[in-house]
Amino acid sequence: MTDNPVASPFDDLAVTVQVAEPLAGHTWLGVGGPARYFCEPTSIESLSAVAARCHEQEIKLRIVGGGSNILASTDGVDAMVVRLAAPAFCGIAIDGQSVKVGAGAKLVHLVSETVQAGLSGLEDLVGIPGTVGGGLVGNAAAHGSNLGQRVHSVTVMLPDGSTEERLREDLAFSSGWSSLDGVIVLSARFDLDSDDPGRLTKRMQKQWIVERSEQPSGTRAVAMMFKDPVGTTAESLIAQAGCRDLCVGGASVYAAHANYVVVEAGCASSDVKQLLEKVRGVVRDRLGVELAPRIRVW
Repeated sequence: MTDNPVASPFDDLAVTVQVAEPLAGHTWLGVGGPARYFCEPTSIESLSAVAARCHEQEIKLRIVGGGSNILASTDGVDAMVVRLAAPAFCGIAIDGQSVKVGAGAKLVHLVSETVQAGLSGLEDLVGIPGTVGGGLVGNAAAHGSNLGQRVHSVTVMLPDGSTEERLREDLAFSSGWSSLDGVIVLSARFDLDSDDPGRLTKRMQKQWIVERSEQPSGTRAVAMMFKDPVGTTAESLIAQAGCRDLCVGGASVYAAHANYVVVEAGCASSDVKQLLEKVRGVVRDRLGVELAPRIRVW
């Protein structure tokens, strides 16, 4: 006789829920134990049902996008982890100088499609990994541009599963932060400018080359550690503080670009956390600057 599947509070919903889903494969660092529950809803309605059930049952709900800035505990994550990878959450629709995009769409795809359509305003962000939703929550920025600058409106889902549209004047964006933390970003509309597609493509390609030259190659087990303080970069501060050679267990600073952590196979999440705190402490003690983490610890 075979065992019955493990029961969950979501069994009566029209969505497939995995129990004890390993999270290592859903993050760039490749670190992470099992999520208590995991699902990939195929519609806003099914996501709403999951969110409402989590709200009722007091189960923490977390969204994983591209996983480029997530450190999941090796011991596991006591939450419902949701990945918005279905087509319903990844569409990109261009209408004149306006573009509506789903939160699950990759930021690089949004940049590429708008550039091809002759729309400027996002091309400087081409080298940033992850999804549009994650980019909005953390206000992704590069080369003096940030995602929040071009936002017209954002559609979000509240913890109880209801949805609402928030206009630009209802939102706040600053360096590495937005007022969208605490809700689920569903989609966003951006207002862009018309420009020559050929010129934009050259600019995008140049930015892509610059970004790639500064990132570790040959491995996906990396993540950027800290946000850039105003007027300088975290990389320069980490290098000045002499942290290029720091390591803890299977986690080490990437010497060629010191704001990245690189992990070895089998690295524990505690190694990464300890390395982050070690680097942060050295920079604080030697330079008097408090670095803000970019990595979200689950």
